[in-house]
Amino acid sequence: MASSGAVGRLAQRLWRFGGVVAGQPIHETHPHLLSEGQLWPGVTAAEFAARRRRLANAMPPGGIAVLPAATPVFMTGAIPYPYRQDADFLYLTGINQQAVAVIEASSPMRDGNFTLFIQDSNPQAEAWNGTPMNAEAASEVFGADDVYPMSELEQQLEALVATSGAVFYDRGEERTTAPCEHGRLHQAMLVALQQRRVHPLKPTLHPMRWRKSGAEVELMRQSASLAAQSLARCMQLTKPGVEEHFLGATFEYECKARGAQRLAYPVVVAGGVDSCTIHYLQNNKRVREGELLLMDAGCELHGYSSDVSRTWPVSGTFSVQQREVYEIVLDTHRQCVEICRAGRTLRDVHQKSVQLLSEGVASLGLFPGLDAGAIAHSAYRSMYPHSVGHWLGMDTHDTRCINHDTPMQAGVVLTVEPGLYIPNDPQLYGPYAGIGVRIEDDVAVTGLTDPEVLSAGVPVDAREVELLVQGE
Repeated sequence: MASSGAVGRLAQRLWRFGGVVAGQPIHETHPHLLSEGQLWPGVTAAEFAARRRRLANAMPPGGIAVLPAATPVFMTGAIPYPYRQDADFLYLTGINQQAVAVIEASSPMRDGNFTLFIQDSNPQAEAWNGTPMNAEAASEVFGADDVYPMSELEQQLEALVATSGAVFYDRGEERTTAPCEHGRLHQAMLVALQQRRVHPLKPTLHPMRWRKSGAEVELMRQSASLAAQSLARCMQLTKPGVEEHFLGATFEYECKARGAQRLAYPVVVAGGVDSCTIHYLQNNKRVREGELLLMDAGCELHGYSSDVSRTWPVSGTFSVQQREVYEIVLDTHRQCVEICRAGRTLRDVHQKSVQLLSEGVASLGLFPGLDAGAIAHSAYRSMYPHSVGHWLGMDTHDTRCINHDTPMQAGVVLTVEPGLYIPNDPQLYGPYAGIGVRIEDDVAVTGLTDPEVLSAGVPVDAREVELLVQGE
């Protein structure tokens, strides 16, 4: 990192056009990244405005929604990590920097007023971290109707809250806001909190975020494609003796070289019996001939996450038992993807996975004395402890307010990830002991027609997997 003296000598590049300082890429300064009219890569300013209108129309008359941006995270208290915006805030504003947004409910006289509180000018901080948006940008670029400096947050917000019928604010997210803003927010809403006029925002906002627009699906398609291509590269580089860490680093490099901003979550690179550990993160072994290798990895591209898993033989050829388990999981995966249609639920998909996996392990004789029905009742959990999937979007585990019994709609994106993890006990499970297989894809619901597998760029067919690892 540069010293303070070096920073003082650096010419600070401001993203400007006219008198506007945007504080982040805009079309005028980054035409290679944003087309005209876009506020975020692939998403227009008009779409962000439409999202705010939907929220404004969903709130009761006199209601307001208060959304703080995420606070920066620092290493050793001084060096900032790359900023990751809160998904709800980003979804409504397109802003990738610190601010507080207030959206008022629509009324016959006004169409959902949008207020932004932005950072006060601080030349010393800006010399280190760059210049954030100014008031002109908040209005002209990001569409705010009213703009105030953060130093006026308590005073102005207190007045807005005093005249509101209901305040929608996720208090559980206070830890993501900067301490000073948290204190100001709490103080401004103190009366509303005491009067129990504060309600969680997510139950209103998450149904909107759950169903993706065409622009969002396209970003998720690109994110899943990056992850698939990067996983395929890891498969090509796999051979006995390669280090798990090397494959994890390869995945990260390949994703970022193709444009991803960050990983969606820490990469799982699990060789041998560690493939049975769902969130194995050590990634510190050398994989060996005859083992399976399970990778669970995803990236984040312009705010949208991918989440893909594949399992393959280190030597390039499945053993008889490995292939038997793999084919059971693959058949389950394919049938579960097939039912990801409008009107079906995530619980439907999970129950289908339990049925098929239970039939599969029964056919292998892994539960002596139990038929598939008995295994599906509860015994399966020792080999399949997780759900078949989760909603996917701006967060890897997205829109958690949407339960698994909600009928799916076109535009919903989810993961489908059945797996079998046979405990490493040769006395009980013989040659199947220690085999772990998971196959995961990102799937977009298109309606009643066939779902789209967004991560189809990396193979799942057993023979195609072998050929890719073998370099053919």
